[in-house]
Amino acid sequence: MKRIFNIALFILALSATSCVPVKKMIYLQSDKEAVPVEVFEYQKENYRLQVNDILDVQIRSMNEEANNLFSMSAARQNSQAMNAGVQGGGDLYYMTGYTVAEDGTIELPFIGKVKVIGLSLSEAKETIDNEVSKFFKTYFLQVKLGGIRFSTIGEFRLTGKYVILQNQVTIYEAIAMSGDLTALANRDEIKLIRQYPNGTKVHSINLLDQSIIGSPYYFIQPNDVLYAEPLPQKSYGFGVTGAQTLSTIVTSVSSTVALILTLLAL
Repeated sequence: MKRIFNIALFILALSATSCVPVKKMIYLQSDKEAVPVEVFEYQKENYRLQVNDILDVQIRSMNEEANNLFSMSAARQNSQAMNAGVQGGGDLYYMTGYTVAEDGTIELPFIGKVKVIGLSLSEAKETIDNEVSKFFKTYFLQVKLGGIRFSTIGEFRLTGKYVILQNQVTIYEAIAMSGDLTALANRDEIKLIRQYPNGTKVHSINLLDQSIIGSPYYFIQPNDVLYAEPLPQKSYGFGVTGAQTLSTIVTSVSSTVALILTLLAL
């Protein structure tokens, strides 16, 4: 009986250590027990345009011919299938926007090449505005990013490359787009791979800490890659919860005992 009792204790201890604690799954935790409503100040990085970024440039003037060149209305009206496929990996603005070329320029109809690499959106708009003013006296100009592209790999339920047609996207929106993280994802050490004009940097993000809202990585940037590492529990081969782990252990032990008894009976 003592041996059976010790085995039972061992199984219970193993199942407890093999499952994923709830604390490892809860987003936006605070160190304080009772936290009042807290306002976090954003630390948004001023994104600067890079090669392969796509700009949506809209110009409206009294010149109808020029308007048709810029609006590409016919192309957009005939791209309903492409529009519907944006969330599934399609990219509307790849077809209708203006891509930053290797030489750092975009080529606009009627205007020609305009160098925008390394500029913020407001600076790019000012630069384009200076060029447009050479051709038109009265016009309306709009310059924005043609969606935010990012990728997710690792312990996401739906890994892949995504495009969100918004001006800004939080890291939690990006995670939601990928179907959330799996139960075995290491949420307190997500890797954010970010492109910079001088190269690539890897940042570690703790999604469990609510202070991430006030960090420079709360809003993702174009071409970001999110990598979710697995927890050690994944390599154990047991379940996510204690009940799943216990069930797996009991099944394995029962099979082993049955095999031993069969061999002894031969």
